[in-house]
Amino acid sequence: MHTIRGKLLLAFGGLALLSVGGMALAGYRILRARAVDYARVSFRAASDQLDRSLRLRYDAFVAMSDMTYVLPIFREVGQPDAADFGLGTPTDDTAKLKFFHDNLVASDFNWARVLAGGSFGIADFKGRVVYTSAAHDAWGADARVLPAVAAAFDATHGFAGAMVVRADDPRLAATQLLGATPSARLVVLFARATVVKGTPKAVFLQVIDPKRLLDDVALGDAGTALALVAPDGTVEGSMPPPVLAAGLGPDADGGDAEVEADGARWLVQRRGLPGLPGTTGAAPIATIVVARNLDVGLALLLGGGRLLLIVGSGALLAALLAAAILSLRLSRPIVELEAAARKVGAGDLRVTVTSRSRDEIGRLAQEFGRMVEGLRERDNIKTMFKAYLAPDVVEYLLAHPEAQKLGGERRVLTVMFSDLVGFTALSETRDPADVVQILNTYLGLVSRRIAEDGGTVDKYIGDAVMAFFGAPVPRADHAARACRAALDHLAVLEELSPRWKSGAWPLLDVRIGLNTGEVVVGNIGSEQGLDYTVIGDEVNLASRIEGANKIYGTRVLMSDSVYERARDVVDARALDVVQLAGRTRPVVLYQLMGARGAVDADPARRTAVMRYAEGRSLMGERKFAEAARAFAAATAADPSDGPAAAMRKRADALATDPPPPDWDGVHHMTSK
Repeated sequence: MHTIRGKLLLAFGGLALLSVGGMALAGYRILRARAVDYARVSFRAASDQLDRSLRLRYDAFVAMSDMTYVLPIFREVGQPDAADFGLGTPTDDTAKLKFFHDNLVASDFNWARVLAGGSFGIADFKGRVVYTSAAHDAWGADARVLPAVAAAFDATHGFAGAMVVRADDPRLAATQLLGATPSARLVVLFARATVVKGTPKAVFLQVIDPKRLLDDVALGDAGTALALVAPDGTVEGSMPPPVLAAGLGPDADGGDAEVEADGARWLVQRRGLPGLPGTTGAAPIATIVVARNLDVGLALLLGGGRLLLIVGSGALLAALLAAAILSLRLSRPIVELEAAARKVGAGDLRVTVTSRSRDEIGRLAQEFGRMVEGLRERDNIKTMFKAYLAPDVVEYLLAHPEAQKLGGERRVLTVMFSDLVGFTALSETRDPADVVQILNTYLGLVSRRIAEDGGTVDKYIGDAVMAFFGAPVPRADHAARACRAALDHLAVLEELSPRWKSGAWPLLDVRIGLNTGEVVVGNIGSEQGLDYTVIGDEVNLASRIEGANKIYGTRVLMSDSVYERARDVVDARALDVVQLAGRTRPVVLYQLMGARGAVDADPARRTAVMRYAEGRSLMGERKFAEAARAFAAATAADPSDGPAAAMRKRADALATDPPPPDWDGVHHMTSK
């Protein structure tokens, strides 16, 4: 904040933030207290709902057992007052037990469905399982191994019992009351005896899935978590471990414990799960832990506390508005000058600055306007030159006025020549407007790619393009950039191929030559007209290399001087040693095959490259027949390998008509 407006805004804004912050802190404390109260209300509601759910389930179980016991199937024919399954004698009654089990199974009465889930079972007065809805073929097992069943036979316990037991408890498995293993880790068991003349005659059993019990208690309340803890410590339900540990600690016994877990504040309580609904004084059979996420409750309350937020925001906005108006009046002229200077710095010279004051600020605004006018004239000249020269050249010339003179300097650059194949014949058969459209589209795409790769388009020669890399902006990797631009030429052809394949345009190809060497670069011409270009023997060599593509059936050839500088970023193979037309020194030609790794990614091309290198080595040993076979193998691996086909013909010719003993392997080209 180093401006007048900023300092005023900072002062007024700070006061507003302090006042609003105080209001927000007080409001937050009030809302947090309400969230705690709401959590306690939720605890009471959960406790009441648990009691109601247990009461309803037990009442349904009692009604089901009473209704079941009066069914005719429970009476032995001829003994209407026995009501003991016909199993009331102490003698061996296994056959009768089996008979009664079969009758219950045959009755096809779905007790479990009436009781809304879980399983239902019946035991006789001796404690033997007669029927279970979970396993129809189970009978005869001793149900008294379960303490709740044993308690149901004890008259002092009101002929009823309850317990929480692990689902994998072997005692529960022995009775086969569960059948398949449930998804829950715990189950709740009710046992109720039916008494005739003071003696238990049957015990009815119900197994309850505690997940349903917990779902009944939760009531879908967001932010509430419940857990059922068995006497052995087994837990059913989802609750963060720190919250559960706090719920089982001494602070939650008859009160509220507050704990932080998973980045949230929780209020937690616990209560005992009664042995039977409505009973008092009896020890609980398990522990219920109820937790409430205070942050969720606080978020709900904050959603309803919008008035406080609106009032605070209004006060803050009013203070900031007053600060803005005052600072605007005091600092408007300076701010306008600052904004104008920022636009000029960003290149926008269309700004105007006016000031009605006659003091120092007014005079500063006038001088600033004169400066912008001078910059605007300079920018107009720059824009005009850009219509004739490459943007890089214009920027370089503006930054280096000495380079605007006639003459140049010697520098090592990479030169590129590219030429469309078959375009001359095309221009003779197509409509001129069509020819211009094709050429402009191609040249526009290629020129853009050259500029993106850091090159400078020197000139267009019909359908040919001459470009150089490393000037006017010096770039140490100019050879690699030239190789990338050559590959981009091929990418442009692929981009245009859908138009060619559709028949709208003819199918065209390109030949490219690259060479790195010392050239003269600078302004060539006269004072009436300058051309920023490169000249020298190395430029002519690049042009000759472009023409050599015709002999080998290649698209991109480069000299060894290019390859040595770009070998780390491209894949290329040594093609031949040639003496180009008009030159006395031979040059090693390399074929550019793609970016680094392109050959290894194509097994066919990799094989062809290896066989081609083998053929060249055999040629150097004057084993021309073997070399011809190696080149043939390269062509077989990659039928599109033009150099392999050309070298095979040369090897066959040399095998038939061997060269003189002093033959050095250099191929002499007599035409451009």
